[in-house]
Amino acid sequence: MGNHCCQESQLNRRRLALLLVGLDNAGKTVAAKGLAGEPIDCPIPTIGFSVIELKHLQYDVKIFDLGGSSNIRAIWCKYFVDVHGVIFVVDSCDETRFHEARGVLEEILSSDKISGKPLLILANKQDQEAALDEIDLIECLHIEELVNRYECPALVQSCW
Repeated sequence: MGNHCCQESQLNRRRLALLLVGLDNAGKTVAAKGLAGEPIDCPIPTIGFSVIELKHLQYDVKIFDLGGSSNIRAIWCKYFVDVHGVIFVVDSCDETRFHEARGVLEEILSSDKISGKPLLILANKQDQEAALDEIDLIECLHIEELVNRYECPALVQSCW
């Protein structure tokens, strides 16, 4: 009888796939490891992709951590159809790349396979003095305009 309950709870688990993207050096891999509760050692830039699997409440979560260099971004769209939402990581200190980050974010959200899906923007590296806070980042990247245009529920969250 006890085994039946365990099997039943496994059947009730829901699968959730998330896309973790952002420009190179934004801190995506560190963020992913933090979400998974893994130790954050000296991160190595992701070449291609890695997959992180974790359990949260009744969900089996699969996070596709995709490399952020310009030559890797071309493959991101291959994952769009299979994910339930997007985590976009921004280096809050790198003002020289905000325009590029905004363009990349708009390119993602404008895809008909992503438009309307939930978006979490991680304002990363908040422990550094030069970091823009969430409100300034929302303004700088025109987040409100983008999420309204592409009808994506969104949350901007600070992280270290």
